[in-house]
Amino acid sequence: MSAHAPFLRGGNLRRSLGTTLNGLLALVPPADLMLAKRRVHEEAFARGLTYEDDDGAARALPILLRPRILGGNQRAYLHECARTLERAYLRIFRLWHEHTGVRRILPLMPREERWMRDLARPDSPDEVLYGRFDASTDFGSADWVKSTQFFEFNPIGSGGTYIAPTVDDIILKHVVPLLRRHAPTVLVEVNDDPRRVLLEVLADHARALRLKRFNIALCQYKDLVGGVTEFPANTAYFRELGINCFHVDPRELRARGDELYYGDHGIDLVYRDHEINDLAAKEEAGDDVSGLKQAIRLGRCVSSLAGEFDHKSAFQIFTSPEFTSFFSSDERRVFHKHVPWTRIIADTRTTDSEGREVELLDWLRRNRERCVLKPNRAYGGEGIEIGIDTDAATWERSLERAVSEPDLWVVQGYRPVAEKDFPVIDEEGNMGLAEHFTVLGLFSSTQRLGILGRASRRKVVNVAQKGGLVAVLRLL
Repeated sequence: MSAHAPFLRGGNLRRSLGTTLNGLLALVPPADLMLAKRRVHEEAFARGLTYEDDDGAARALPILLRPRILGGNQRAYLHECARTLERAYLRIFRLWHEHTGVRRILPLMPREERWMRDLARPDSPDEVLYGRFDASTDFGSADWVKSTQFFEFNPIGSGGTYIAPTVDDIILKHVVPLLRRHAPTVLVEVNDDPRRVLLEVLADHARALRLKRFNIALCQYKDLVGGVTEFPANTAYFRELGINCFHVDPRELRARGDELYYGDHGIDLVYRDHEINDLAAKEEAGDDVSGLKQAIRLGRCVSSLAGEFDHKSAFQIFTSPEFTSFFSSDERRVFHKHVPWTRIIADTRTTDSEGREVELLDWLRRNRERCVLKPNRAYGGEGIEIGIDTDAATWERSLERAVSEPDLWVVQGYRPVAEKDFPVIDEEGNMGLAEHFTVLGLFSSTQRLGILGRASRRKVVNVAQKGGLVAVLRLL
């Protein structure tokens, strides 16, 4: 392979860069590939990228050796799409309070409604979000813009803030030097660290509130088990940057009037990992979460109450003609290009993906292969049913269950995720290729974009389903 193999230039592609990188890895001697594979695994384990296996043992999360690489204008486009969608989500918060149709599409549990009534300030200009959009795009396609699709938004408790930069760093250290042996112009850098993205969101919010101090609490229960523990590592990261930052259990946060405290430490802003439904349940069980409740009331939380609308059915608002007038032309353009048609499953009339009025259940039966059924608010990849991979009888049973459980299930138009070949190294260092489905997790602020890469041989791609991690790097 030529050392001058064509690469992305500002997002334009003359051939698949992924294919080129696979070819470069194929030139690496098997012993060196095995060494790189072992070092990647060992460093992932040492840096806490682990999950609990079925036997309770800690296992390193699998990291695919080949990175995904995007160009500068691809990054800029994804960033602008994410920012546009986030502005639309912020508008939903006020619409929910003003529009019965929006409340019907975004139902809350009774305990959530009580907290919302008690704490919400729908006219406040200080609503703020920090979360992760899950999306897919094929960087190597000539039509990569058309391939870009957003699937859902996780505005509270979105994982990957520690995982993404750690994976990128490991691959940059152990794999990129192997790629550059035969192609020294493979010059790549990491994308924005999601923790830097969060820091910008927190700093912007502090300035909006005119705070005179910047003490931060990363608020998450300290007795959680299983999965990657990101909050302690993120706390240490912020402290290394000179930020007064504390990992605080919600039950440890205290309010004294309009002031918040963790022990003797004054707290100015809280980044929370938990939805009000979870917090309200803890309160009902006797836990004291009054400090975090007051932080939400004071507008000192990121995400604010606007983050409670994590429903996949939010995309129904974006893709329904009756709500078009509430959104800007830029927002509607992003909806049309990159948001799948979405509806809560019910025995009702609605508009289909072409804008025609239909009986929803009959339409879903006739168009099973064009649809995906998902739980409205669950996460982790559980319960997703892809119509093209489901027989008619199973699909019918799923529709019956969805109708019997109002508001809990949505259907989306099927948008295939990007499929890519990644190297698989056997015990002797021999390399083969295996097809993986790939998705991106996008963390955005005004200036920054962090990216979490994931891949799986299954169409449902999720770390909770033991999928693999992929470094996503930017070409210089």
